[in-house]
Amino acid sequence: MCRIRKPVFFFCIMLSLICPFTYGQFDDDECKKRGDCPKKEDEFELDEVIVTAFHGGAVNITPTKTIIDIEAFDKSGAVERVEDILTHLTGIDVLRGTSGADPQQLVMMRGFDDSRFTIAIDGRTITGPTAGADTYVDWSSLTSADIDKIEVIRGAASAQYENSQGGIINIITRKGSTRETLKPKITFTNDYSRYNTFTSRVAVDGGFKDLTYFFNYGYKTSDGFLLNNDYEGYDYSARVSYLFPFEGYLTLGVKYSQLKAGYAVVNDPNSTYTNAYNPNYPIVPQDADTIRRYRAVSFPGGDNYKDKDAQHLDLSFDQPFNRSKLKVQIYESSGGEDSYYYTVSAGRLQQLYSGGDARAEKQIGGRLQWQMDYWENNSLLLGYDQRRMEVKSTPDVWRMNALYAEDTLAITNRLTAFLGLRYAHVREFTYAYSDVRGTPAYRHKLYTRVLLPKSTLTYKFTDDTQVYVSVNRDYHVPGC
Repeated sequence: MCRIRKPVFFFCIMLSLICPFTYGQFDDDECKKRGDCPKKEDEFELDEVIVTAFHGGAVNITPTKTIIDIEAFDKSGAVERVEDILTHLTGIDVLRGTSGADPQQLVMMRGFDDSRFTIAIDGRTITGPTAGADTYVDWSSLTSADIDKIEVIRGAASAQYENSQGGIINIITRKGSTRETLKPKITFTNDYSRYNTFTSRVAVDGGFKDLTYFFNYGYKTSDGFLLNNDYEGYDYSARVSYLFPFEGYLTLGVKYSQLKAGYAVVNDPNSTYTNAYNPNYPIVPQDADTIRRYRAVSFPGGDNYKDKDAQHLDLSFDQPFNRSKLKVQIYESSGGEDSYYYTVSAGRLQQLYSGGDARAEKQIGGRLQWQMDYWENNSLLLGYDQRRMEVKSTPDVWRMNALYAEDTLAITNRLTAFLGLRYAHVREFTYAYSDVRGTPAYRHKLYTRVLLPKSTLTYKFTDDTQVYVSVNRDYHVPGC
């Protein structure tokens, strides 16, 4: 049996990638001798290199990320929430319990759930890695009305984040546009669909001179497809920006959502625990996995719903220079949930509850970034990240300080290399436990220091085909 040694195999791959560059160099030397070299193409900036586009130009792929333009994407159909867009992307799966806003829906990225990839708004993470809630991200709060574009980074390739084995989804919010008049642009939409589903939204975009704003409010309600699968909720967001004479701009943003959603319950005429069968809804057997999702199966006859809210506060300052940009961010994310379900416990149906202070979470942090584009084919990013996480019933779960650097180099017009490095220092408190049986339990303090190298090599064969190799080290932030 013939075997290929690994060093030889990888050498062949690297040689095949380098060959186009090598042949191009030989051709260039020959034409110089003849004096008939063609005119060189204009140099390009890395962020503007578009490999290909889908959905009528709404989805663009660069060597480092996939960028989705919300306005262009919305033209192809109704887009209410972020997951409506993610369902169209390869490698992302959205598992829903309802056809509308579902606070329990599960988003999978490259096989990982949202405890293993990062969700960010304007570059700063909103992912809560605590196990104190059924879902790590409240996807129902991420409506598309106040979003300009979405950036998707494959795998743990970015040094700006940890906890991103599956990748990073960065949501870029919509800002108010500069106007010469006080007259704002107001849009109002209503939508009605089956299962008595109704959504309504109003957005106001305006400002005057250097002061701009964007306000957005939405309401949604539905009876749902399954028994007790109804929901009702609202959300709002606001962003105000001011452009200084020295071209720096200050932005203040707030985003809030509240949703009350019923858990789908058993609707089985042959149920062994209840005879509350409703023939107006589809049959749901008591062993159905579709109504289990991280919890016990709910039965009719009691309260079965979740009441959840989420809030994000942001203050940022951006200062562009000649060929660089400085950005400072301060932010806070908080949320809570109360869950009621009527289920089988100890062999009989009982009303159960979870929530309160144990599921009231908060993250507070700040970021400092310096983007440098002084070189024609090279882009360098340096940054500092600080975050702390707490739960109301368990304060001061962990604190993190991190330094990171990212370097993107266009080796040729087809070959792009990305290198990154992140150093993180984490101080965390454990659950309370005893060192010796019979002694008082207390929360132990632990310190963790991690170094996370990142590397990605991308090669573009044609405008429609590219291949990449990525080797990265990642770290999962502990929960409470």
